[in-house]
Parts: sequence; C-alpha cells; structure tokens
Amino acid sequence: MRTIFVAAFFARIPMMALPLVLTLLVTEGMGGSYKQAGLLATCETIGAAIGAPWRGRRIDRKGLRRAIVPSIVVTALVVPALGLVPTYYALLPLAFLAGLFLIPIHTIVRLALTAQVEESRRRTAFAADSTMAEASFIIGPAVGGFLAAFYSPSVALVGIGCCVVLAGVMFWVLDPDLRSGPGRPGAAVATDPAGPETLHDVRGWITPKVVLLLVISAAAMVALMGTDLGIIAELREQDEIALVGVVYGTWGLASLVGGLLYGAWSHSIRPSYLLLALGLFTLPAVFAQNVWSLALLVIPAGALCAPSLTASSEWLTRLVPPHRLGEAMGWQGTAFTMGGALGAPLAGAAMDASGAWAGFAVGGVAATVVALGAMGVVVWQTRRSPASTPI
Repeated sequence: MRTIFVAAFFARIPMMALPLVLTLLVTEGMGGSYKQAGLLATCETIGAAIGAPWRGRRIDRKGLRRAIVPSIVVTALVVPALGLVPTYYALLPLAFLAGLFLIPIHTIVRLALTAQVEESRRRTAFAADSTMAEASFIIGPAVGGFLAAFYSPSVALVGIGCCVVLAGVMFWVLDPDLRSGPGRPGAAVATDPAGPETLHDVRGWITPKVVLLLVISAAAMVALMGTDLGIIAELREQDEIALVGVVYGTWGLASLVGGLLYGAWSHSIRPSYLLLALGLFTLPAVFAQNVWSLALLVIPAGALCAPSLTASSEWLTRLVPPHRLGEAMGWQGTAFTMGGALGAPLAGAAMDASGAWAGFAVGGVAATVVALGAMGVVVWQTRRSPASTPI
C-alpha cells in the first residue's frame, strides 16, 4: 500500500494543476472571461463524467492494464495540444476528449484500498489517501500556476501531459490487486449495512441511499469549485496571482490536517453532516480583503474537504458489493466531476456579474442547501423505516 500511496501522490500532482492552468489559459492567454473558463472546465468534466463509469467498468471486467492503456495514449496527444490550438472554441472538444480518457486515479486507489484493507481500518486508509491527495493539491496548482505565470500556459500543459503519461505508466507497471474476494481482508459484504435487504447484482446496487450519496458527493465538489475559482478571481482582482501558491497551500494544508484527524477519529461522521459544515464554512471567504485574510478564511472550509470526500467513499463501500465497486466508484467520480461541471459555470457567471466574492457564495450556499435537503430525505426515510441508518 505504501507504493500505491506514493504513486497516487505523484499521479495527482499534474491532475490537480490542470484546472488552474486551463483557467489561466483562457483568462490570461486568450483574454477570455471566467464564464468561458468555466465552460471549458465543464467540457473537460463532462468528458470525465462519461468516462469514469466506463473506465471503472473496464477495470472490473478487463483489469487495470487493459483499461489504462487508452488513457495513456490519448493523454499524451491531447493535453499538450490544448496549449497549441489558436482559438477558444477549438479548445472545447479537446478538453472533452481529455476528460473522457482521464486516468481514473480515484477509482484505482479506492479499489486497491477496499481490496487490501480490512473494513474496520478502511476509514483510516481512505483518510490517508485523501490526505495524500491534499498534499498533491498543495503542490500541483502552485507548480502549474508558476509555470503558467512565468513561462506560459502552453508550457504548463506540455509538462502536465508528460507527467500524467508517466503516472499512467507507473500504475501499469505496478498493476495492484483491485479485487476483493472471499477470505481477503478487504472483502466487502454484499448487503446494505443499514438494513436486512440484499443488494442484487446488475443494477441492484443503485439504491436510493447510493443515489443520495452521489448527490452529496456532487454538492461537495460544487463547494470546492466555488472556492477554487474564487481564490483565482480574488487574487486577480488584487493583482497578486503570483501568490496563488500561498492561498492554495493554506487551503490544502488545512484539508490535509482535517483528513489526518478524521482518519484518527474512532467513529464515522454522516456525509450529510460534513457537507453542511463544508457549505457553512465556505461562506466566510466572501469577506476576504487581501491575500492574507483570504488565506486565513479558507482554512475552516479546507479542513472539511478531505473528511467530506473520505466519508462519501467510505459509505459507498458499505452500500455496494465488491464485484460492482469499480463501476460504483466510477459513478462517484462522475458525481464529483458533474459537481465541478455545474459549479464552474455557476461560480464563473456569478463572479463575472458581481466579483470574486460571489464564487465563494455560490459554492457555500449550494452545499448548504443540498445538505439540508439530504437531511430532510433522511428524516422521511427514517419515519418510513425506523431500522434504516441515515447517511
């Protein structure tokens, strides 16, 4: 597992840098608006949303190596080409194609953890993975922003493409065991832990609880996207874009610490509770006046990023049988990317109309509303079936 953690850490660094570099490519390199940058991000995330379940299903059926080769080849061609096209509209289909064949790092790592870690320690393992992801997030945007600011977004995209291909080759060589089975420590129970009903094969794993969990996952990404774009817009308004690494660093470090604390916690926390806290603690960033106040105000929301994503994955492994988990993780990846696809243009349009503060407001309000709605559904389900455990 140490090798998988290290490989995932380095694989995520260029992927974490890609959204920031694409935003700077449109706003700085082409003189476009945040709405256009958000639309480009939407094309990439819609491609990823379509591709994630497909890649997960390929992993379930064909194994990691056969599933990952197309991603390596397409990424090597498409990502560097994003920085070479002459017009904005030529970027849109390329961004979609890049997302469609994105290497499913989240699915690969979570499947490996589920297969190789016993259920009693799985929350800690997922939290450790989220912590490593946040460490990648601290480094990725800072390096991507530096390359884009001091060289060009095109140079940054070439570097990202090369690093993603190298990451894909690393996982192809490692070829970790991704399947739980009888007698393995990570073998999951193919029943809903909240009730006596059995999850059936084929489409039986798509239960109301799983759907609600996917909605919560998407809402968390709306909040994170609002903060992500809000940080960039705020720094551009203050003409301090070179300090993007400082703000991203405090945001990511807070999430890293939050992930460590959640992993050490002896009990799980409901994903709906964590989403509500994430939404509420995103809102104070609207009051930022300078780089340093912004860096401080994103800390509370940052501390809830890793726990929110960890809890969603942890609960998903309880609700889905092991032989369908790759596809389920793919759909969760789709939920994350669809949340980003929805959050980016919403936040971008709000910021174009009202300023950088609106990005934080959109993300915080959306997460809060969805969390409250999920809690309402939970109360209704509990009244219908008192034995059901809410999520």
